[in-house]
This record gives sequence, C-alpha cells and structure tokens, in this order.
Amino acid sequence: MNLLDLALNNLRRRPGRSLLTAAAIALGICAVVALTGIAWGFEASWQQANDDRGTDLILTRGGSENAMPVAFVGEPWSTRLRALPQVHEVAGLLSEMLGVDDGSSPVFVFGWQRGSYLWTHLQLVDGRWPEASDADAGARADELVIGSIAADLLHKSTGDLVDIEGRSMRIVGTFESPAMVENGALVMNLDRMQRLTDKPGKVNVLNLKLAPGAGAAELAAIKREVAATMPGFVAITSGELVRRNAIVRIAKAMGQATTLIASLVGALVVFNSMLMSVHERTREIGLLQALGWARRRVVALVVTEATLLALAGGVAGIGLGIAATVGLEHMDLMRGKIDAVYSTPFYVGVTALCVLIGVIGGLAPALKAARMRPAAALRREC
Repeated sequence: MNLLDLALNNLRRRPGRSLLTAAAIALGICAVVALTGIAWGFEASWQQANDDRGTDLILTRGGSENAMPVAFVGEPWSTRLRALPQVHEVAGLLSEMLGVDDGSSPVFVFGWQRGSYLWTHLQLVDGRWPEASDADAGARADELVIGSIAADLLHKSTGDLVDIEGRSMRIVGTFESPAMVENGALVMNLDRMQRLTDKPGKVNVLNLKLAPGAGAAELAAIKREVAATMPGFVAITSGELVRRNAIVRIAKAMGQATTLIASLVGALVVFNSMLMSVHERTREIGLLQALGWARRRVVALVVTEATLLALAGGVAGIGLGIAATVGLEHMDLMRGKIDAVYSTPFYVGVTALCVLIGVIGGLAPALKAARMRPAAALRREC
C-alpha cells in the first residue's frame, strides 16, 4: 500500500470528521468563488457594454467613483470635443437604476442621444425605435424600447405600457444587445430621460468615437487636451471608468477579504481535524516508526491526508460556488445586471489555495506525529 492509498484509507476510517472538515472548507471556497465571479462579471459586463457601443473614450467628472457618474450639463463640452480633429462623434448618455411598475425589481434605464452611434449595435427584434421626443411630439414623447431580458423579467412586450417612477410610457420595440447589462435595461431618447429624471440638459458621461484609423497616439492627445482645457473633467477608456467604479472596487475588496477569512478558517479546521487524528492514532504512528518509517515519511502521510481533505472541500466548494452564482444571476433583483466571469487561471488559483490550506493546516500535527518516540507511543492506551 503506497502513501496515497494509506492516507485515503485513514480518511475513510473517520468519515464523519472527514466530511465535516471538507464541508467547512467547501463553504468558504463557495463564498470565494461566488463573490469573485460576481465582482469580475460586474466589471466585465459594463466594460463590454461600452466596448460594444464602439466608444473609444469617455468624458466624465474627474474623481467621480459613483456607480453612476455624477451628472453634468453636457452641451458646452460636447461642442468643444466635436471641434477636435481626432473626434468623429460625441454622444451623451444618462443612466439611472429606477423602479419599474409596482412590485418589480429596479432596472437600469438608459437615455441615449437620438441618432447617435450608441444605437447601432442593438438589434431590433420587434417593433420600432423611439421617434423624436420633442415637446410637441405628443404621445411619441413617452416612447422607449426594452431589452429581451428586461421584457421577460417585467413580463412586457411591444405595445405594453410600463410605469417608471410614476410616469406611464409605451414600449414601441424590443431589442437584443451583445452586452447582457443592456438586455436587462430600458432605453429611451436622451431628452426624454432628462425630463423623466428632472435633469434637463445633463448627462452622466459623454461618449467619444474617434475618427477611423485613430490609435493610441490620438487617444493620448485627447486625454491631454481634456486635462489642459476642461478643468474638473477627465477623458478615460471604458476599462478605466469601470475600474474606478466604487461598486466594482467594493465587490473586489469583499472577494479578497472573503478569500483571506476562508483561508484562515480552512487552515484552522484542517489543523484541528488532523491534530485529533494524530492523537487518536498515536499507537499506529508509533508502530509505523518501529517498522522503520522515517520521520519525513510520517510528516508526508499526515500532510497528504490534510491536503486531500482540503482538495475535496475545494472541489465541492467550486461546484457550490458556481451553482450559487447561477442562482443569484437568475434572481429578479440581479437578473440582467451581472454575468459572472470565471477563467481557468482562477480555478487553478483556487485549487492551489486549497493545497496551501491543507499543507499549512496539516504541518503542525504532522511534525508532532514525527516527534513521537516509538516506545512511548506503543505503550500509550487509546
């Protein structure tokens, strides 16, 4: 019987303790996987939305780290940006998370500048796009389109009325987007959104689409121009905007804190389990040493058992974490807002973490077992 078989056999001899130890580790790893996947998914979803729109740079207030950047009057800055030779188009955007219909979960509502490039990546699957929403447009002023996920979540379709913050609006079309966060949203013309939220002329950001062929040099030039001539504002990429988002940063910090806590608790649970195991197997360990086992082999046996326990808990925890994340994604409150992201390096990292937990938790009991004197251990009554 080799070392691995002996370690597995020892764990099977104490099924209750082994299962409880693995379960404790699994719960910690489950939390790590779920929180990390959600944090990465939230960041990736928003960055994908900006990238799919074709946005090269975003003008926003400097220092703003809110989930929705602080609104500002957009027109003076739009005019100045359009005058730059590298800029092909400037489009304002206003977004909020608003209550829709009584009893429904809040959803993202976007106001996009009519006729801008922001609309071109959407695919209309039913109905039509909102028409001009000028003050004299009558009923057309209350038009919007709905994403496919939001339509399913709110049980709405083209032609239905939807109540947003106490105001009734008509759905004139249903669309699909490459970005999940947009599929879970409502979209209307910018001026209608400004009136709805009582923010006349204001936007959260100005989206810049550069001229064809523009590259890193042109991006850098616009950033310098904004920094020099537009005090209080910055021009950044979509990735930079998402990374400075307070919600993203908090979610990542929570994931890191959970990883640390799960690691400490997991190592402590493994330590306690293996210490009890060594205590109960004193005579067995003494016999192995009397038969010629070297101390390093005794250490290897105990550490192998601890590592196997941690790995079993880790594998179960990864599965539980993925299942928990899928469940969260389908909750009404979260649906259409996050799309968890995982990667092979992440799974490799979690597996390595489990091995480390097992080694750290099992090392002290292993050293205690190796220091036993065979004669004293064999005389001990268990």
